[in-house]
Amino acid sequence: MIPATLAPSTEPATPDLQAALAQARALGELLQGEFEALRNQSFDRLEGLQDQKVELLQSLQATANAIASLPSPPPAWGEVVSLLQACRNDYRRNELLVARQLEVVTAALRSLQSVDATASVDLYDRLGQMARRGGRRVYSEA
Repeated sequence: MIPATLAPSTEPATPDLQAALAQARALGELLQGEFEALRNQSFDRLEGLQDQKVELLQSLQATANAIASLPSPPPAWGEVVSLLQACRNDYRRNELLVARQLEVVTAALRSLQSVDATASVDLYDRLGQMARRGGRRVYSEA
């Protein structure tokens, strides 16, 4: 018979919520740095941040899995979750910025690849009106 002091514990161990809180804060700071790198188009810095972000997300996922295996989450977990929700909003902001930059690059590539570069470009005069292209006359001038 195994003595009670040596018997394996059937209760899952509570994860280190202070470490998870620090990681959630670090993720928020990292996402802010990612936003700045995207805005400044500092792609070398952005690439360096990606490895750190993946490590933080994997560690936080492991903590979330450990919390999910508990009968009820500890009260301190709520603070971590609220920080992670703010991080989700920052992540979506960064994702939107990347999507917009991708649209701009795609449009620029399309215009460079077209046979007639002016065919797909809309020109506006200083009043914000569509500029008349050469060779066309306004009906009132004809």
